[in-house]
Amino acid sequence: MRKSHLLAILKKFPHQKVAVFGDVMLDEYIYGNVSRISPEAPVPILRVEKKEYFLGGAANVANNISTLGGKAHLLGLLGNDHKSGMMKRMLDEKGISHTLYDRLKETIQKTRIIASNQQIVRVDSEEANPICTDIEKNVRAEMAHINPSIIVVSDYAKGFVTAGLLSLLKDYTAQSGIKLIIDPKPNHKHFYPGAFLITPNTSEAFEMSGVYSIEEAGKKLKNELSSHILITKGKDGMSLFEKGNDKVLHFPTRAREVYDITGAGDTVAAALSLALSAGASLKDATILANHVAGLVVEKIGTACVSKSELEDILESENKKIRNLAQIKGIVQDYKQKGKKIVWTNGCFDLLHGGHVKYLEKARQFGDVLIVGLNSDESVRRLKGPERPILKQEERAEILSALEFVDYILIFSEENVSQHLKQIKPEIYVKGGDYDIKRIDQEEKKVLLEYQATIQFIPFIKGYASSDIIKKIKMKSKKK
Repeated sequence: MRKSHLLAILKKFPHQKVAVFGDVMLDEYIYGNVSRISPEAPVPILRVEKKEYFLGGAANVANNISTLGGKAHLLGLLGNDHKSGMMKRMLDEKGISHTLYDRLKETIQKTRIIASNQQIVRVDSEEANPICTDIEKNVRAEMAHINPSIIVVSDYAKGFVTAGLLSLLKDYTAQSGIKLIIDPKPNHKHFYPGAFLITPNTSEAFEMSGVYSIEEAGKKLKNELSSHILITKGKDGMSLFEKGNDKVLHFPTRAREVYDITGAGDTVAAALSLALSAGASLKDATILANHVAGLVVEKIGTACVSKSELEDILESENKKIRNLAQIKGIVQDYKQKGKKIVWTNGCFDLLHGGHVKYLEKARQFGDVLIVGLNSDESVRRLKGPERPILKQEERAEILSALEFVDYILIFSEENVSQHLKQIKPEIYVKGGDYDIKRIDQEEKKVLLEYQATIQFIPFIKGYASSDIIKKIKMKSKKK
């Protein structure tokens, strides 16, 4: 099963060493309350209650690698100031090795001012000057000492990441056979061709490609940069464009609620680097990164996700299987947050490619997909005493492994009218072998009563459980 496979990859994280190159920053958070407007100008007065400091930029990537269980070595620039000392102490406390050059007038700092959990202003203290060529030479010598299993470049276009540095790193990865991941900045696009994986967010992908469609932008960047492309889309999840594969893989967000996207790209880069270094495929690495991103955006501030948190999420995949009372509570919570619920149901005996494509498309109609699964008893009534081939528990577990299936409800009734009446999904989906006339009349009556939208997904030819069973029987007879 995919869950156990992903957990096996996660267990390898502590053995991976990631070299993180990029612009290093100190993130400051100032928290307080606003109760009045200044008499000097029409601006709020913040009464400061608390200050917190976090590793930011490339240092946040290294921190995420560390909290996920891996080993990170950070390379970047600092200023010769008190903030530099603060950052080095924070890195040492977290066990993150580092090679940091004091070449800036002051360490880059981003100060976020928060009132009532709402960011009201950000203040940046920074300078952006390209590094000297002597540092690039030092980096070349440093690589032999670090001996990483993968390299991540976190480019914030603040001076450390240059064409010369990227050329050096691409040569090193080509010679050593390891992968190079880049979290990019659009104005450095010409630095990146030939990297293994580039991870722009939606706005960066549009700016880098000059087109404003996710699929067109991803395909164009993949071809222009000769790299795999993963576009991170915030609340809309991720889209993966693999070299040599025309199919685009879309991954819906795993977040229950998005509170703060600060540093989410750093978290994704960290998770991808560890997963790929541990031998995961691009798809599996993206699934893991998507889980991690879903956790981090539910936190406020420059946050990290721990290895144990990720393990808990993967272990809880079987919690997708719920009873009606639980589903009702979950749906009520989602609806209060403005989420659209999608419902579909079926036997899903011997899950095949047609089922997978159908469920993936069904999920795209809304935010949460609930699958009603016929119990063994109801399958026998529908298809005869020899069915189902797989018991309901097995079928439910297989469905749980699909990224785009959110919850599963096993039912034994003749139809799902009572379930629809209680759950009231906004979208009701059936396969193309159905039409409005063939829908169960009791179900149709309930759907019309609360004005649900009914969607039909065209039937995909060449896929049928009964055909698979016939082929198996024919082969067994020949033997």
